[in-house]
Amino acid sequence: MDDCGRTAVRRGIVIGALGMLLLCLLAGWRLLPGYANYCKTMLKLGQIMDTVDREFVGDFDAEQLGDWAAYGMLQALNDRYSMYLPAESVAEHEANKYGETFGVGVQCIWDDERQGARVYRVLDGSSALEQGIRPGDWITAADGVLAAENGYDAMIAAIRGAEGTQVHVTVQRESMSESLSLLLERRRLTQLMAEGEMLENRIGLIRLFSFHQGAAAQFRAAYETLQSQGIEKLIIDVRHNSGGLVTEMSEIADIFLPQCDIMVLRRKNGQEERRMSDAAQDEIPLAVLVDEQSYSAAEFFAALMQEYGRAVTAGAQTTGKERAQNTYHLADGSAIVLSDQQYLTPAERALGETGMTPDILAALPQGANFYFLGTAEDTQLQAAVKALSD
Repeated sequence: MDDCGRTAVRRGIVIGALGMLLLCLLAGWRLLPGYANYCKTMLKLGQIMDTVDREFVGDFDAEQLGDWAAYGMLQALNDRYSMYLPAESVAEHEANKYGETFGVGVQCIWDDERQGARVYRVLDGSSALEQGIRPGDWITAADGVLAAENGYDAMIAAIRGAEGTQVHVTVQRESMSESLSLLLERRRLTQLMAEGEMLENRIGLIRLFSFHQGAAAQFRAAYETLQSQGIEKLIIDVRHNSGGLVTEMSEIADIFLPQCDIMVLRRKNGQEERRMSDAAQDEIPLAVLVDEQSYSAAEFFAALMQEYGRAVTAGAQTTGKERAQNTYHLADGSAIVLSDQQYLTPAERALGETGMTPDILAALPQGANFYFLGTAEDTQLQAAVKALSD
């Protein structure tokens, strides 16, 4: 078929679709006002596509137009948690939610002064670990993209790629004058979500980095290890925690709470779901650490423990979030992440406006880098230690 024929077919399809939408609009206008508005919107989008197809003198990608339209619709909700995911981004988003990640296995923080990405964590099973990359190393380039010249985002984009492919990275180490050039393989990896450490005076510390799928199992493993070492008190650190799944947060909270409500989830139609803990309870003395980047399930966990008087909380005011999201998959492989529930504490307190205020307000030393703080220099951690010791 020649170009004219293909254009005619496309135009016929568009016109047919517009006709159906018009019929839908006319039928629903009086009966279902909300549905009529929906039809009006669809008619408008169809008219735009038809006009662009007939009149636009440049080249265009119809799929990209659809992506941008969908992106704009989700932005117009004025909800910072709802978003559109193009088809190529869905797999990575879902993997992250379910406790997996794609990549070479390093987590970094950008340093403006050095113009490089400093590694603060290396994941088990990663090619980065196998090649000897350590926390404290600097990644300065990936496949010829220089962080100092092209920027952090461009370098990270160069590091990312399809599972099983490879990337050359340049690494600088403080103890070495020469840079290292390493070939790393991109893999599907399990996220590190919880790790434990024994502090002084038989106080255990568990750092929870997220509540993605598998977090509760990793938490239990860390807790059991600390119990075998004889801890008598426990600090749960949810600072810089990105949140995650309600189910994982509830499972961890259930360890330390008696039979009681954990959370109220409320949908648009008013339907409510109440999550509860069982009667079994570990009564170990607790402290919970939070900060400005304790997000979603992290700040809720702290607020829950505070509300029941189950733990002393320390650190800084949290982010403030009260909406839960679900992913809705679309026919073309893309998806939308939509805030479809409001969550409340058992006392029906929403955290969206203010976040939660810890019992003990403590700031980190000015200019301190959270990811490279030693235990002695971590003033928020020391505040929690003191509270438990007292």
